[in-house]
Amino acid sequence: MSRLVKVKLYGENYTIEVESDESILQAAFRAGLDPPFSCQVGVCGSCMAKLESGQVVMDERDALTDEEIDNGFILTCQSHPITDDCYVNYDF
Repeated sequence: MSRLVKVKLYGENYTIEVESDESILQAAFRAGLDPPFSCQVGVCGSCMAKLESGQVVMDERDALTDEEIDNGFILTCQSHPITDDCYVNYDF
């Protein structure tokens, strides 16, 4: 099941569709956006964004501290939305 995710990137707001088998980062690429990224395996932190609302599941979280996760930060290369109200802010 796909989910619509709102994304703030470089001062602009977008709504992207995230398929069940892809990450938020992959969906952003597919939508023609150019979010920051590097390793795509969850260890560098380049794709970090703040989850302002909604819930995601992260496959890996090695680049984030417990405090960053508690403060709402996610790795978009590892994150899959599980609610319909996700708002991801790359401009945190």
